Amino acid sequence: MARRSYYLAAATTALTFVLILLGEFTAVSASGATCGLEWPYCNGQLLPFGLPLHDFIEWFHRFVAMIVGFFILGTGAVAWRNYDQRDVRLGGVLAVVLLPLQVILGGTTVTFSGLVPWGYMPLTQAIHHLAALAIFTALVYTTLRMRELAGVGVGRVRTAALAGLAVLPFELAFSRNTLFAVYGTRVQMAHHFFELLVFTAALAGFVWARRRGDRTAERATALAAGLVTAQILLGVGLFQFSAAVQLAYYALAAAVGALLVAAVRTAARDGPAAATT
Repeated sequence: MARRSYYLAAATTALTFVLILLGEFTAVSASGATCGLEWPYCNGQLLPFGLPLHDFIEWFHRFVAMIVGFFILGTGAVAWRNYDQRDVRLGGVLAVVLLPLQVILGGTTVTFSGLVPWGYMPLTQAIHHLAALAIFTALVYTTLRMRELAGVGVGRVRTAALAGLAVLPFELAFSRNTLFAVYGTRVQMAHHFFELLVFTAALAGFVWARRRGDRTAERATALAAGLVTAQILLGVGLFQFSAAVQLAYYALAAAVGALLVAAVRTAARDGPAAATT
């Protein structure tokens, strides 16, 4: 039972990772402001037959979001029913509680005042991103705790931090105006993919450091995840892109790298995992 619960949570987390990237693709391919600015309908219809390409992309994003939503509900139910550990239950429930908010924000960002007065704005988009990352964070935590309780054990903080460090140069390489003169759809998607990978590595490091009782690595990885979140928010239109914004992005990346190095150094002394509570 524990293994099956872990596999469900892992699948849900992986699907949520894909959904976040699909949402990014919908935005950067200029497919978000389609479907006649309607939600949940797309040009007056629920099924995609006969839709233009960009409308279909937006419809497909909504369809995948619905499927992932059911997975999140299932994972939350399993966490609540099958586990006595308070943190596992809270992680699963938090993802479920945030889900309706994310649905409302998703509808808001594509309807331009269709659902709420302020409609689509950079601030709305930023909150939409934050809600997605919050759900993903809850799922990562729940999945890794279920992994531990399934007998797989606690992973090594050093491995997670090193993975984040390995991906960080790719995140920088694909960032705006770094190696590529044109920040086109493919470059943007690669950039967002590597950002999310660094974020995931920092999250895993945080969960494992917390379970091992390594407070230094726990603080370092938590702060690294927070700084990657700030990097992500720099790209949602809250600030007009400029040389100062680009320098701020580089500074954040340098800080993330330093924090992950600190986590690697302190986690080199990884001892036995903390007892399950």
